[in-house]
Amino acid sequence: MAEAAALAALGWVVSPIITKFINRASTYLGKDMVRELQELEATILPQFQLVIEAAEKSPHKGKIERWLRKLKAAFYDTEDVLDELEYDILKREAEKGAQASLMVASSNSIPKPLHAASNKMSNLRPKNRKLISKLEELKEILVEAKAFHDQLGIQAGNSTELMVTAPIRPNTTTSFSSSNVVGRDEDRDRIIDILCKPVNAGGSMARWYSSLAIVGVGGMGKTTLAQHVYNDERVAQYFDARMWVCISRKLDVHRHTQEIIESAGKGECPRIGNLDTLQCKLRDILQESEKFLLVFDDVWFDESKSETEWDWEQLLAPIASLQRGSKILVTSRRNALPAVLDCKKIFPLESLKDTDFLTIFKSHAFSGAETSDPWLREKLEIAKKISRRLGQSPLAAKAVGSQLSRKKDIATWRAALKNGNLSETRKALLWSYEKLDPRLQRCFLYCSLFPKGHQYEIDELVHLWVAEGLVDSCYQNNIMEDIGRDYFNEMVSGSFFQPVYKTYVGTRYIMHDLLHDLAEALYKEDCFRLDDDKVKEIPSTVWHLSVCVRSMTLHKQSICKLHHLRTVICIDPLTDDGTDIFNEVVRKLKKLRVLYLSFYNTTNLPESIAELNHLRYLNIIKTFISELPRSLCTLYHLQLLQLNNKVKSLPHRL
Repeated sequence: MAEAAALAALGWVVSPIITKFINRASTYLGKDMVRELQELEATILPQFQLVIEAAEKSPHKGKIERWLRKLKAAFYDTEDVLDELEYDILKREAEKGAQASLMVASSNSIPKPLHAASNKMSNLRPKNRKLISKLEELKEILVEAKAFHDQLGIQAGNSTELMVTAPIRPNTTTSFSSSNVVGRDEDRDRIIDILCKPVNAGGSMARWYSSLAIVGVGGMGKTTLAQHVYNDERVAQYFDARMWVCISRKLDVHRHTQEIIESAGKGECPRIGNLDTLQCKLRDILQESEKFLLVFDDVWFDESKSETEWDWEQLLAPIASLQRGSKILVTSRRNALPAVLDCKKIFPLESLKDTDFLTIFKSHAFSGAETSDPWLREKLEIAKKISRRLGQSPLAAKAVGSQLSRKKDIATWRAALKNGNLSETRKALLWSYEKLDPRLQRCFLYCSLFPKGHQYEIDELVHLWVAEGLVDSCYQNNIMEDIGRDYFNEMVSGSFFQPVYKTYVGTRYIMHDLLHDLAEALYKEDCFRLDDDKVKEIPSTVWHLSVCVRSMTLHKQSICKLHHLRTVICIDPLTDDGTDIFNEVVRKLKKLRVLYLSFYNTTNLPESIAELNHLRYLNIIKTFISELPRSLCTLYHLQLLQLNNKVKSLPHRL
């Protein structure tokens, strides 16, 4: 799949984001340069999806991949120069007395309004010339694409729908589907009966909980079934507390204990480095409940590793001797499970009946507005044939069906029917990704920064997308965050994200493991997740980095070599002191646009933060910082500052 996906991963380079960028840069260019770029945009970019599709089976595929990578690097470099130029304009305006105010929102978020930049370049000509030079390079690279049309036999005038920049309008959906789960109602009721069955007074006192496991291959609907059980009214009434944690591949006792606490509805878990203290907090929370339900979703267990069994015993230690009657529900692809879970009942998830599977596919492929569609009868016949080739994977049925529902032309349906790859779930998901609007593709790929099983919150994710420049405001009057939410909701309706449960701050979403695998494979050159201390070197191509290890000391030198890095997100609190690491990061990584700290243990944010002129997003919620420097006021590109509750005052003029 990785080879087939190589060009798909780079397709966003010729998406509407290039059009948006050219329009933005045109403010600072002469008429001739603007006209030349717009001509290239009009003649090359609309046809490039045809080039990508034709290149997949062409001997020129490698050449086009290299060209796309070169275009991507040139685009990023030129964007950085434009960013610096606009920073200088904003700085001059501020020095002249222009007031830029920040309003503190109740969520501790500080948004910054957009600034209008002057196009008078009399005092900025050196950087203007630098921008023109970079745009000349970009133009020369775009010109190279003309040769691909002849090499691949693409006729002039052909184009695709790829470049349409209409507003994203998500299908109308609800956060959670109805209580009916197609083909699984009996399964759901049987599991609920087992979970809500009272425990006999006798028996062992070692563990006062019992466990049930739903087992089946990936994409069969284990998580969906568990979700319907979890959110069922009977379960909500029977258990005093319900918690949901996605394990996914690698158990992290510390992090997953924190997630159990947060899922119990007690808000974000405070930063606690000591596991014993953390487990005492969990025990205290659970002792307030008579009975609780704890869901461990997507458990991967390797019985050959003794330390894995020990980790599970540690994780479950705080609940081992709590109130009788509590239950644990597990989903897994394998029957092999940790002994400490003591799963007496294994519930194998069988394939759906053909009629039920077709119902799922049609419910996503047809929204109910097709009664006037002249091709409806043929589409219904095609739907029957496609559903028989999707390998009984509900995930594939939802993803493929959702994308077909957005394609009103019969040609796309006929092409899908001829596609021989849809029988493999992973390739069916790749096909669905390729049919996404390219603006959504980048947002989806960006989510591979987070580990498998990560619970996404829509507002946090949208703020990151906006800061990274992934949200396109062209031709829309809505604010950027609203557009970003439309992006997210469109991907939810397309089954790229799945709602799991609601919290005090809103609904939590997860991405299926197979979709996460796809995002990782497609974006591995741009995104890197540091989650293993055995990693010796980070690829030099990386633009976005997330840190999931306990210490950055071993990796500091490798990270600081990435001079073009745009993103550093610390997923978990680190044990490092952080001061030296932070100073090194600020000194070496000047292109950062997103900085999410969780390792800074001192109370003062240093003045050197002002050196990050490109910074859009700064999050210090998981730090001990209580004082902000005055230099923060000179981060003129800053859009969002997220504070912890230790910060009591803001610098003057912030």
